Amino acid sequence: MRITRGDGLIDRTMAAELCGVDPDTVTLWSTRGYLLRDGSERRRLPVAKREKGRPLYDPVEVQKAEYATALRARRALVREAVSAA
Repeated sequence: MRITRGDGLIDRTMAAELCGVDPDTVTLWSTRGYLLRDGSERRRLPVAKREKGRPLYDPVEVQKAEYATALRARRALVREAVSAA
């Protein structure tokens, strides 16, 4: 994926491609929000700007949302500690 805008913002399709999720998931993160990994707080994916009625997102904020939801959605690999014997 290549960010082509000068301001570095991406649309929902690019955000979904960046995280490996469905574009509707990105919309849900911005409208309903998502829980942090520890479940302590619900946050919403901020809309940085709107262009022609479509929201644009900051890639860093999109990655924060993906990181917070990856374990619950079973997208993250959980590595077990290997003891050296």
